[in-house]
Amino acid sequence: MQAGRLRHIVVFQRAEIIILPSGQREKLWVDIGPAVNAEVRPVSGRELLTAGAEMSEITVRVWMRYRPDINPACRMIYRGQVYDIQAVIPDVKFTRLELLCKQGVKDG
Repeated sequence: MQAGRLRHIVVFQRAEIIILPSGQREKLWVDIGPAVNAEVRPVSGRELLTAGAEMSEITVRVWMRYRPDINPACRMIYRGQVYDIQAVIPDVKFTRLELLCKQGVKDG
């Protein structure tokens, strides 16, 4: 993996459930370590009409050094935008990860 391609700064977060003083549960997103370098490339984008409102969806492909703590339950922050991780694909030597992430319309 060429270090020069890893020029984008991304932050990964995981959800934690906290219990409020009222007893209610609330989901809180917490950073997983410091920001990391990655290569982020747009794959596709689409506009669609959902319940009478126009929505957009962007899919990006991310390459980064391998980390065992990244999974589809996490999310990624890139340039202030939140991306849901759809797939985490390690290479055979576990030296890098390929992530497929979506921003915009949520499934179900």
